Amino acid sequence: MPWNNRLCRVIAVVCLFLGSPLAFSLADAQSSKPDSQHIEALIQQLGNTNFLIRERAQTDLARMGVTAFDQLFGAMRDDDPEVALRAQYLIRSVEIEWPRPEFSEEVNAYLNRYGSLNLDDRRSRIGELGRIHSIDALSALCRISRYDMSEAISKEAALAAAIQFQGAEGEEKEKVVQIINERIGDSPRTGPSWLQIFRQSLDQPEEAIQKWQQQVENEIDLFTTRPTLTSQQTVLDLVRWQVDQLRSEGKQEQALDAMRNVIRISTKFTENELFNLTTWFLDRKGPEIVTELAALQADKHPVPDDKVMGGPFGDNPSLLYLLAEAELVQDHIDLANKYAEAALALYPESDDSHENIARSLQDRGCYRWARREYQHVIENNDIDDRFGVIARLQYAEMEHDHGDSKLAMEIMWPWVEVAEKKKTSNRDPFGGRDVETITDGALARVYLFRAIYREQQGKFKEAQADLLTALKHDEDEADVLIAAYRLGKKDEMWQTKAKEHIDHTLAFYKPYIDRFQEQYEFFKKNRRGDDVMGAQSSQMARYCNQYAWLVGNTYGDFDHAIAASQLSLALQPGNGAYLDTLAHCYEAKEDWEQAMRTQRQAVQLMPHSGMVRLKYFELVDQCKKHKIEVHPLELPASPDTHFPDFVEDGKQ
Repeated sequence: MPWNNRLCRVIAVVCLFLGSPLAFSLADAQSSKPDSQHIEALIQQLGNTNFLIRERAQTDLARMGVTAFDQLFGAMRDDDPEVALRAQYLIRSVEIEWPRPEFSEEVNAYLNRYGSLNLDDRRSRIGELGRIHSIDALSALCRISRYDMSEAISKEAALAAAIQFQGAEGEEKEKVVQIINERIGDSPRTGPSWLQIFRQSLDQPEEAIQKWQQQVENEIDLFTTRPTLTSQQTVLDLVRWQVDQLRSEGKQEQALDAMRNVIRISTKFTENELFNLTTWFLDRKGPEIVTELAALQADKHPVPDDKVMGGPFGDNPSLLYLLAEAELVQDHIDLANKYAEAALALYPESDDSHENIARSLQDRGCYRWARREYQHVIENNDIDDRFGVIARLQYAEMEHDHGDSKLAMEIMWPWVEVAEKKKTSNRDPFGGRDVETITDGALARVYLFRAIYREQQGKFKEAQADLLTALKHDEDEADVLIAAYRLGKKDEMWQTKAKEHIDHTLAFYKPYIDRFQEQYEFFKKNRRGDDVMGAQSSQMARYCNQYAWLVGNTYGDFDHAIAASQLSLALQPGNGAYLDTLAHCYEAKEDWEQAMRTQRQAVQLMPHSGMVRLKYFELVDQCKKHKIEVHPLELPASPDTHFPDFVEDGKQ
């Protein structure tokens, strides 16, 4: 019959099916799996000139459910429009049962009602699953990559799985390979094909690298021509994966070429996206790529009279400092200083901006520039103004973190003399961060700094007096209690007094921790944690971490402390300071292997924290002492080491 009539009948039949209860789920699939040739024959019959044959083929394929999914997905692009239309209908009629009995409650909680969620919510669930390092989470991500109708989501799930399990070794690698083989099958989709390449990379990295290169080029071309089928984030994640693979094989020059691919699509990036991209370039040892990126961004923007360059790098001090760092590590000292001076001069009255920039510089190991930014805020405010106090405290904490408690005390002392005259106590652990609520905590920290310095001088009585003063300002300050406990090892009477304070604080925290654990288990089981706990999660995490930190560095129920620390990380995943706490708890239990594994993660997230680095090296020594195999990390040096006067400056 004429094509137009055939098409009208197909549409009518599809509408009839859509109005009927014919929707087959995964559980409805026949127990006997038809072979691929039989399925292909039925797909071809979808375009048969005989209406009854077409209908029978469609019914048979529908009854197969998910078994025919892969071949039907490919048939949606069939040259015969009728085959493509019927295949599309059949694909959409398959109702996937996302939760699986073999998955854990945690994984199934994220899969609950997955099929009814919109694109953004499904993307959020993938992000959560991607943070769970378990084989069933990998299996769930593989199924999403294979069966989610969205090509963009399918790719994101594949990358989340690959990123989580890159570097898998031994028994874990065998399980990863097995799961990918079982869950991906012969899917013709792009996302599953990435997982197949990832699977190959575990055993044959050289061959996989070549395939990744082709996939990256295809995805960048797709992003520029048909962006609805991918996303900017997918392209970036794919390039990041490729770069990490190249660097792991010692191919830094090829990795730099891969980074340059991203510059091609960066012209429409927001300033925040450029910041994240530039940071990633620097972390992957690509400072020259940062220079090229800044030049491209500035190319079409004239240089204003009051700026060192045009475009976002000239307008945004955070980006300008990253460019300065890139020039510094390339030993372009004069240019680096020029950019840093220009960044400091931007928005001089924005104390909040300068304080945040100082913290960012500190995190990146650019201490010289961080000091100038903190000093700018301190000088720009009265001694007891909020921004000045916070900047002064952050500055002092930075020096304390690198072992200079004397300097930390000196930075804070001018404020202490003023604060103690007008101090008002307002102890509220869930309160805001105005000057009144931070005064007690800040005073406790300053007296802690002085106590540590005096102990280093051998002035133990003076150190004890400072710690008592600190506890009067904040009786639950964990670091003060830890210092008091350690100092008590030299004085039995003092240790008894220190333990009284510690016992009181542990008794204060423990009911909160137990309640948080019960709430979190309930929310996790019912998949309500993100939206119900929301605003409370950071406070809960902070309480759990403080409790675990105190126990892990003194005494108590180490298993309970470990559970509390793990909860803090469940609430705040990827927090380097909380991982450091968990490592201390494992160390207290003398579980050296777990301590080393956890501290390794912490130092990778906070490579420029003096105390985190110190603990990492201490645990390396402990592992060697206990004959535990360790593969030491090559930790990055501070960019400040590139200054010619770094040794004379003396600050690392």
